[in-house]
Amino acid sequence: MKRELSQYIDDYRLNKYVIKVDVRDGWMLYNTTTGGVVFIHHTDNLHELLGKLVEMYYYVPISLNEVQWVNKLRIEKSSIPKGRAINGFTILTTTDCNARCFYCYEKGQPKVTMTDKTAKDVANYIISVSANTPVNLRWFGGEPLFNHNAINIICNALNEKQVEFKSTMVSNGLLFTDSIIEKAKSLWKLRRVQITLDGTKEVYQKAKLYNGAVGNEFEKVINNIGKLAEAEIRVSIRLNQDFYNTQDLFVLVDYLSNKFRNSKRISVYNHWLYSDNDGTNTSLEKKKHEEYKQLQERIIKCGLFRDHALKNKIRIGHCMADNDASVLITPQGFIGKCEHFTDQHLIGSIYNRDLDYSEILSWKSQYEPTHKCFECPLFPQCIRIKKCPMENDYCNWEQCENKIELIKMALMKKYESYCNSIKKKGNEV
Repeated sequence: MKRELSQYIDDYRLNKYVIKVDVRDGWMLYNTTTGGVVFIHHTDNLHELLGKLVEMYYYVPISLNEVQWVNKLRIEKSSIPKGRAINGFTILTTTDCNARCFYCYEKGQPKVTMTDKTAKDVANYIISVSANTPVNLRWFGGEPLFNHNAINIICNALNEKQVEFKSTMVSNGLLFTDSIIEKAKSLWKLRRVQITLDGTKEVYQKAKLYNGAVGNEFEKVINNIGKLAEAEIRVSIRLNQDFYNTQDLFVLVDYLSNKFRNSKRISVYNHWLYSDNDGTNTSLEKKKHEEYKQLQERIIKCGLFRDHALKNKIRIGHCMADNDASVLITPQGFIGKCEHFTDQHLIGSIYNRDLDYSEILSWKSQYEPTHKCFECPLFPQCIRIKKCPMENDYCNWEQCENKIELIKMALMKKYESYCNSIKKKGNEV
């Protein structure tokens, strides 16, 4: 008969910020505070392992207050002196786009394209502030490929100065040609592209409303996704989901599965378009979550959902907005902290070192966690900043439960990988 993992051993108990998965011959444990993962074989005497499990904070003293412990760790890690280098750059080559998505949060903003001179100045700024540290570039827009020459200029300048860098991109994927894909791989050192799909061909064409559309845009984007993967560039397909297109997205997932399920460089995930509910309409939230979960389950079943990444350390920041080592650069060379705000909440310019520290500090203001947050195993990985347009002042517990299930799925995959490696070693002996 299968036993349960002991909740209490002597004067110790299982850390409430540990997520546990029962497997065939033991348990997989993930510590959301430390990021550690362990596999424990079934054993008649857990006392043998207790010292090691306590040392790694899987078991903690019964009297330990985990909330205070996590907050103390966050303060300690936040107070560690950091270098003045900035090594994360989200660069808007343009705010213009070849699509006119009805849900675009940039709708109504001025269309500005980065000049060649500004691109050179951006490269010089990156070289100056990165202080010889490896650089991460994220090309954004608008549609960044609408002005891919700015990307060429910046990458060439970094290569000339022997700056180590790699890049990612958010794109609708339509403008990738064979020559651009080759340049993306060799010159831009592009590692991953996020491409949004809204549905099958008819739904997609209506949602995107491409300028000068000829009717084959859906097929071109699908073809480009395949070519990017063949060029060893990972593609993350984001399905923008709402009530209007959920059923069509099920059809799209089946279509994508037939084309890409055997490609390890292509993954799919769904994202609910709007989060404008104030938390009081619980029936609407429940309906949204149910449809979201159903589509996610179809993606997983179809073999398109790749491993959920397990965070390997406690979280002390929300995103680039409250990270002192990351900035946004607009087409005019202004510096900001969030891609959702390209003409407001700016903190400075690439042309001088005078920054608005009050604006920077405002991005660090956080929502207070609730008692339910303290009991959630994801608490060490959850930080919600008030200025983020994607966050609310209330916590959506259904989303937390969904994340926990994805973590458990990732733990199961780790276990299966471990078993396969043991089996392979046995066959080699």
